[in-house]
Amino acid sequence: MALMTPDQIEAVVRRNVGVPTQPHFEVLAVGTESADIRLPYNDGMTRLGDTISGPVLMTAADAAMYAAIIAHVPDGEYAVTSHFHIDFLRRPRAADVLARAHILRAGRRSVTCRVELFSQDFDTLVAHVSGAYARMTTATSGVG
Repeated sequence: MALMTPDQIEAVVRRNVGVPTQPHFEVLAVGTESADIRLPYNDGMTRLGDTISGPVLMTAADAAMYAAIIAHVPDGEYAVTSHFHIDFLRRPRAADVLARAHILRAGRRSVTCRVELFSQDFDTLVAHVSGAYARMTTATSGVG
């Protein structure tokens, strides 16, 4: 069961990531230990060959993991990325980026996730991500 609605999750992410309006993504759905986001296409997302750039895909994946954690983990708002690995599987066309994040394990100290990245619809997998977030209890946990 989700702790927050998609709109509430978007507000938390925008408040905490440092650049509140960019990239402009939407939380589409929150499922059982999962979250789907959409990063609407714009011309600034492409690189040579009219393909979505790797940094854009990584941003979408990280935002999706954070959204899933905020939605399902108490104090998830304070979690921070601790590990991120991406496998690019096929060239994404110049279109919306969709990301589906799944929480694999929520431990006391970290939350492990996987993310599937798609181009335009949820039919064509373009990248796979594994990652983890370190759990914190406040915004200043671990700061010395």
